[in-house]
Amino acid sequence: MDDCTLEKLGVSPGALTPKFHRDTAEYNVTVASNVEKVKFDVLTSDSGASYQIKNSGGEKTIPLKEGDVTSVQIEVTAEDGTVKIYTVNVKRLSASDATLTTLQLSAGALEPEFAPGTYTYSTTLPCHVSSLTITAKAPDAKAGVKVCGQAPDTPVQLNLGETQVDVEVTSPDGSKQQVYTISVVKEPMGRFVKLADPKLALQLECPVTLGPLYRPISIRESDPKHTYSAPCLDVLTRTSKQDPLDESPLPSEWRIVDFDVDKKVSAAVVSCIYTHAGCTEQMKYAELGAHAKDCQHKPKPEPNSALVTESAWYKADFASTKKTDSDIKHKVEVRSWEKHLHNVTDSTLKELDEQAKEHLKNYRLALPRIGQNQSYEHGKSPLDYLRNAAQCYATSIKMKGKDGSLHCSLGLVLEEQYYAKDMYGLKEQDEEDDLGLAGLNLAAKESSKEEEIDAICNLRGVPATAPLARKLKAVDEEFHHLLDGGQTGKAEHVQALYAWKSKQATQDGKVAQQAEDETNTLGQAYLKFLDALSLDQSHTTYNLHVGRMLLLQGKVTEAQARLQLSVGMNPKNQAARFYLGLAMAMLPKGPPQDRLSETITLLNEGVETVLAQRCALAEGNATQSQPNLHSEDLWRLSNLQMLRGFQLLGQLLAKQDPPQGCMSALDVLHNATLLSAQAMCEMVYRGEVYRQVEWMLLTSHYQLLEHLTAKQAGKEELIALRCRDLSALIRACSIPQNTELLAMQEKTCQKGVLIRPCDSSALCHLAYAQLARYDDEPSTDAAARALRDSRLTFHTCIGLEGKPVVGEPLNEITGQQWWQDKVAKEEEEKKAAEAAKKPAAAPTAAARGAATRGRGAPAAAVRGGRGAAAAPVRGRGAPAAKAAPPPRGGAARGGAAGKAAPPPRGGAAARGGAAKPAAAAPVAGKPAEKPATPTKAPEPEKAPAPIPANTPLNRASYRPRLGLARALARTDDTIDDAKKWYNEVMTMAPGIHDAYIELADMLIKADPLAAVDVYCKFPFTEELTFDDAYIHGEVVRILMKHEKFDDPRLADSMIAFGRVMGITTLDKYVSILDDKFKTNMLKKIYAGVHGKDIDDPDLQAFFKFKCWD
Repeated sequence: MDDCTLEKLGVSPGALTPKFHRDTAEYNVTVASNVEKVKFDVLTSDSGASYQIKNSGGEKTIPLKEGDVTSVQIEVTAEDGTVKIYTVNVKRLSASDATLTTLQLSAGALEPEFAPGTYTYSTTLPCHVSSLTITAKAPDAKAGVKVCGQAPDTPVQLNLGETQVDVEVTSPDGSKQQVYTISVVKEPMGRFVKLADPKLALQLECPVTLGPLYRPISIRESDPKHTYSAPCLDVLTRTSKQDPLDESPLPSEWRIVDFDVDKKVSAAVVSCIYTHAGCTEQMKYAELGAHAKDCQHKPKPEPNSALVTESAWYKADFASTKKTDSDIKHKVEVRSWEKHLHNVTDSTLKELDEQAKEHLKNYRLALPRIGQNQSYEHGKSPLDYLRNAAQCYATSIKMKGKDGSLHCSLGLVLEEQYYAKDMYGLKEQDEEDDLGLAGLNLAAKESSKEEEIDAICNLRGVPATAPLARKLKAVDEEFHHLLDGGQTGKAEHVQALYAWKSKQATQDGKVAQQAEDETNTLGQAYLKFLDALSLDQSHTTYNLHVGRMLLLQGKVTEAQARLQLSVGMNPKNQAARFYLGLAMAMLPKGPPQDRLSETITLLNEGVETVLAQRCALAEGNATQSQPNLHSEDLWRLSNLQMLRGFQLLGQLLAKQDPPQGCMSALDVLHNATLLSAQAMCEMVYRGEVYRQVEWMLLTSHYQLLEHLTAKQAGKEELIALRCRDLSALIRACSIPQNTELLAMQEKTCQKGVLIRPCDSSALCHLAYAQLARYDDEPSTDAAARALRDSRLTFHTCIGLEGKPVVGEPLNEITGQQWWQDKVAKEEEEKKAAEAAKKPAAAPTAAARGAATRGRGAPAAAVRGGRGAAAAPVRGRGAPAAKAAPPPRGGAARGGAAGKAAPPPRGGAAARGGAAKPAAAAPVAGKPAEKPATPTKAPEPEKAPAPIPANTPLNRASYRPRLGLARALARTDDTIDDAKKWYNEVMTMAPGIHDAYIELADMLIKADPLAAVDVYCKFPFTEELTFDDAYIHGEVVRILMKHEKFDDPRLADSMIAFGRVMGITTLDKYVSILDDKFKTNMLKKIYAGVHGKDIDDPDLQAFFKFKCWD
C-alpha cells in the first residue's frame, strides 16, 4: 500500500551512474553530442503504484539541449498517497567539447589528481621505467584523442630525465582542441655513468656534476649554448639571476627545457655502472636503469669480518685474554644547560620514551621543503618538537642517570638541533629559550666575537667587508702590538679571537669549531656521547659517536683509537668500519703502510653502501624506513664525513692500482662530485653545512682536473672545459673568500690558459682570479704583482677579441711570474729525466767547469723558447725579469715592467693586436760574445702549428672591460682610466648594473650629483628588479641628503623604489618632504607607487587625511 519505489529504471541511449537501486534517488547520465533525445523505461515495485515523468506531457521520451544538463524527475505515488521522486541528470555533450573524463598512467601517479578542467600534470618514476602507457578517454566516443600523436594506450618511450607527454583532445565537430600535458620525470641514476663515446661525453657533460646532463636546461640567448642539469641550475640561480658560466644577466623567460638534448643523452651508448665489478655490457642510457636493476654483477656491500678479526691489531687487543685499555677520563655530571631541560612530570620512563619518539616523528614531518614558507602554529615548529623530545630524555636521565642509552639519545637530539638550524634555516621564536643553551645566547656570543674582531680590524685600517685573510692579519698585528707593549692579558684574549676566527678559513670551518664548544648544541651533543661512553665503555655505538665527533673536531689520532674499539667490539658494524677507514686516511701522514689495504677496503665498503642506497632510491626499492634524525642516518648525502671518505678513497687509489672489485680513482671522484652536487640540490638553506658541501664539490672537481692535467695528451678540450666549469663554480659559490679558495681558483685558471693561451674567455677568468688575489691581501709585494698581472691579462684578453681562440701564447702572458715558474719547473723535470737516463760516471775537470759556468744559464729553449727568462728567441720578447716593478700596478697603464709594454688602455693589444716585442740589443760598449762551438747542431725552432680555417674566434665581451675597470680603480693614479673603461662597459652592455654602481661609488665623494647622473643613465625596463631598486634607492638617498627636492628625478626614483620595496621604505623621506610642504610631489609619489591616478577616490581620501588637499 505504501510502496513508492521503482523496480526498474533505465534510459536509452546511455547508462545510469551509479547503477540503479530502488533506494537511490539521484543518477547521472552522459550521452553523445548527436543524441537529441532519450527514452526512459520505468516500472514500479507495486503494481498499485503509479508514476509520472514531470514536465514531459506524459511522454517517456525527453528532448535534450546540446551542451546542457537536463534534469528529469520521475514522481512515484503509492496507493496510500506516499510520494518518492527519482532524479536523473542527463548531460548531452557539446559537439565542441574537448575534455577528458579519464586520464590514467600505467606507472606512477598524477600530481595533482586528475580533473577534467586541469590541464597540466607531473609524475615521477623510478629510473628503470623506460616506457609509459597513457589511458585517456573522452566522454564522447566521437571525440578524437591522441597521445603524443599516437592512439591512446600506445607505450610512450621515455627520455632519461624528463619527457613531455601531450594528450590532444579534438571535439566531435572538430572546432576545438585541448591539450593535457604530463611532465614525466625519471629519478636520476644513483651512480656516475660513463658514456662510451668520449667526444659525445664532452658535448653532453653537465658543468656541475661532470656527468651526463640530467633533465637538461639551456639558457636562452647564450652563445655558445650553456646547458645544465635542471636541479643544479635551480640551485645556482636560486639567489642569483646570472648565467653561472659567464655571469651574464639572465634574459626574460631564459629557461628552456631542452628535450632534444635529453633525447640525445637517452640514446647515447653507456657502459654498465657495475663495470668495476665485472659487467662488460653496453646499452643505451635510457635502458641502463632496467639493466642495472637486475645486473648480476651488482655489488653487495657486505662487511668482511675476517678483514678485522685476522688483523694484527684485533688479535693483539681483542682476540687475546688481555683486557683492552679503553678507559676515558671523563666525569658524568649534570651541567647547567641540562638542568634547564628537566621537567616535573608523573610520567614513567616508558611513557617519556614514547612521548620523545612521537615528538621526533612530528619533527620529521614538520621539516620544511625547498621553497616552502616556514610558518608554523605556536608550539608546532620542528624546533618545538625537538625541544620537547630533549626535555623527555633529560627528565629520563634525571630519573635513571646510569642508563647510557638515555644520554646517547639526548646527544642525538642536541646534534639534530644544530643541523635543523643550519640545514633548514630554522629559528627559535625566542632565542633565549634555545634548546640546551639555558639562557646563554650563542648567537649573541658569536656576534660579540665578530664585533670585537671588526673593531680590531677597523683600528688597523681593514674594513668589515675585507677578506678573511686580511682580517686575520689585522688581528695578528694587534696581538703582537699588545704583546710588545707588555699587555699580556689582552694579548691572550686577542690570540683566542684569532684562533676562533682562523678555524673559519679551513674547509671544516665553523662545524669543527662548534663541535668542541659547550655553548653550542653540537658541543653539548659530544659531551652527552662521552657521558654515555663513560657509563658503558664496551658499547660499540657510543664509541662510534664519540669517534666521529672527534674526527669532526680534527682530533684524528684520538678518533682512530675510539673507532678501532667500536669496530673491534662489533666487526660487522658497517658505519664504524667506514669511520675507522676514514680516520686512518685522515692521519697527517696518511694511513700506515701496513694498513693501507685495510683502509682502502673499509672506505670502499662504505662508498659502495652509500651508492647502493642511492641506487635503491632511484629504483624505488628503498625498503628501510628513514630515521627521524639526520644524526642517526650516517649515510645521508649531507654527511660531510661521508663525502670526505669518497675523496680520500680517490686519493689513495690514485697512488696504486685498485683492488679487485673496487672502482678506479677517477670513478670514485666522479661519484664524489655527483653526490656533492645532489646534496647541494637537496639543501633547503645555505648554512655552514651547505658551504662545506660546496667545498666537497669544488675539491672533487679540482682533483679530477689534476688527474687530467697529469696526462693531458689528447684531452686538451676536456681540460679547457673543466677549467671553465670549476672557475665558474668557485665564483658562484657562497664560501667566504679565503686563501685556499683563491689558490684553487688561480691554479685552475692558469691550467686553462696553459691549454688555450689565446682563448680570451680563459684569460678573462685568470685576470679575475689575479684581481681576487690582490684584494685578499693588497699590501704585499705578491699582491702588487697580482694586480699588474691582472691588468695586463685583461688588456691581452681585449686585444684577442676577433682572433682565433687557438694559437701561440703572447709575451704579455709568458712574461708573468707564474708562467716563468711553470717553464722553470718543466726544465728541471726534463733535466732530471735526462740525468736519470745517463749512466753514472765520474765527471772530468772540464765537465765540472762547464757545469759551473752553466749553472746560471736560463732555460731559453723550452718548447721553442716560450716564456724564456732571457735571450728571447724569434720575437718572443724579453720579459723584464730584472726590471723593478712599476709602482701601484703601472703595468696596466704602460705595460708589464719593460719598455716594450703596450701604451695606456692596452695599446695595440687593446685595439685588436698584440704589441710587437722589442729585439734584443747588445749591451753598450761591450762587443757581442762569440758563441761557444756547440757539441752538436742545435735543434731548429718549431714553426707554429697552422690554425684550422674553421677555428672559432674570440667574441667581444664586456666582462674583461669591467674587470679592467675594477683593476684600475684599485689605485688612485689610475682612477681616470678606470672611469673610461666603466663608460665603455655601459656603452657595450647597457644592462650591467655593476658598471653604474661601481662608477657612481667612485664619484660620490667628490661629486655626488655626478654619481646621480651615472645612475640615471641606466636603461630601466617596466618590470623592475631588486638591482634596479638599489640604483633608485641610491638616487633618492643622494638627492635627499643634498636637499635637491625639486630635482624631477627624485619623485620618479621614489616611485620606482617604492614599487619594488614597498611604500613603508619611503616613510623617512616622506616625512622630510612633508615638512618641506612638497604636497604635490607626495601625491604623485603615492599615486605612482600604488599604480593609480592621482584623482582616485581612495587616494583622495588618504590625501585629505594627511592634510595634503
